[in-house]
Amino acid sequence: MGLIEEVSKSDRPILGNDIPLLVFRVFRHFSAGYVEEVLGRGAGVVFQNGGRELGKEAGAMLYKDKADTTEYLNAVVNFVKDTKIGILIPRELNDKLLVVDLDECITCAGMANMGKRICQFEVGFVAGVAEILIKKKPKAYETKCNYNGEGTCQVTVELS
Repeated sequence: MGLIEEVSKSDRPILGNDIPLLVFRVFRHFSAGYVEEVLGRGAGVVFQNGGRELGKEAGAMLYKDKADTTEYLNAVVNFVKDTKIGILIPRELNDKLLVVDLDECITCAGMANMGKRICQFEVGFVAGVAEILIKKKPKAYETKCNYNGEGTCQVTVELS
């Protein structure tokens, strides 16, 4: 059993499985501050690696019965929307790059412009699903972020 299957189990007959966005964001942002305080600058790699692991596991689940890259990416788009991570919009895909926008990003959509990019978890997630596709660890980085006043979050993955 994979981690996604394990953590998706719950026994909350009254409260159910959904949590408010506020609870996620408070946990995410307070944790990020604490991790940075303990580990110093660059601590975002903790969140990026967590996202990468989720992306790899979700990607492996979604990839196994897909005929081609387009079908796989469509399954990833649906997963991201169904899990309310955001709305993933592929912008570019070729042998060298995968570029996706993430509208309604769970981490920062609608928050004030604070002048920095903070969506390391989402960067890792996209890198993880790309890793399943290309069968090697790609380099990925955030090229736009709502929290940086750029109107959307965007992830660029170097595939080769």
